[in-house]
Amino acid sequence: MDVYNLKNHIIEKPEYIELILEETGFYNIDNRGNEYRCARKEGRNPTSVRINKTTLSATCYSTNLNGDLITLVKDKLSLTFPKTINKIAELIDYKDEEQYEPPKIPFGGFYKKIRKFSNPIDIDLETYSEDILDQFEQIPNMLFYKDGILPKTQSVFQIGYDSVTGRITVPWKTFSGELCGVMGRLNKKTISEDETKWLPIIPFPKSKTLYGFVENYSSIREKGIIMLGESEKHTMALSSKGLNVGVSLGGSFLSEVQANNIKSMFPKKSLIMMDEGLDEEHSLTIAKSLKFENFFKNEVGYIFDRENKYLPKGSKMAPADLDKMSLECLIRDCTVWI
Repeated sequence: MDVYNLKNHIIEKPEYIELILEETGFYNIDNRGNEYRCARKEGRNPTSVRINKTTLSATCYSTNLNGDLITLVKDKLSLTFPKTINKIAELIDYKDEEQYEPPKIPFGGFYKKIRKFSNPIDIDLETYSEDILDQFEQIPNMLFYKDGILPKTQSVFQIGYDSVTGRITVPWKTFSGELCGVMGRLNKKTISEDETKWLPIIPFPKSKTLYGFVENYSSIREKGIIMLGESEKHTMALSSKGLNVGVSLGGSFLSEVQANNIKSMFPKKSLIMMDEGLDEEHSLTIAKSLKFENFFKNEVGYIFDRENKYLPKGSKMAPADLDKMSLECLIRDCTVWI
């Protein structure tokens, strides 16, 4: 299921918002022009829930929820992210394989520079049952632990071990939460010249998804900030520090599909956190692609340690590898806002 196009489809047909609210147990739904107001339960305050038609951002004052329509329904029905997406799609009879006519002004106008939407078929990924992960031993990894990734975090991200290849297994999910691939990292610190640190155990195109998108979606929506980095360890290291707002590219390039899905969350702040040694212009280019230009105002910045005060020169160190206090200082002193 393509979350980006699903949300865009609802925004272009806001009457679906009312349908979704009715079918998922909300009451006294009131159309107020740019937003809907309703009650979470029968007999409760009819204005305690607010949903913006243009961005699908949602607030529930009675439960202190700050997110969007997806997280609102997820919280109400106590569903997983993938089941919430499927439930919403089912309610409005949305199917990925259907060819919807691209709207003239997607997401209320902030994609005017994009000539056309990516075809849903083009971003389809082969998916697998999570039972396939049973072949990998699901235990915390000492190598990751020494790098600051806590056992609890490893469990959340389903880190395992493949005894056949001798690699740590790192599952990747589609934007809707289905397993689409597994990366394998050699289970040792020192890597010889004839060895490759990372290899796909179940190959997939990383440019068509984002690591941590599903696991951190609700937190990103609630906090209003997203931290974008390179490797999978970026997302897990941030989570181990209590910062469940990271997503990873699995490389150093941001694709249009990835950018679209980040922007579809309408984060108030986007922070680019590329590894040491990457050219500043590269980070600036990524930052510019995440900047809104029309009705929605957001802050976008990138980290660049010009004096290598925190990230040693030539280390290729990821910002998230720093301890929490040093990371806070790095963000404070080395963030360039565009």
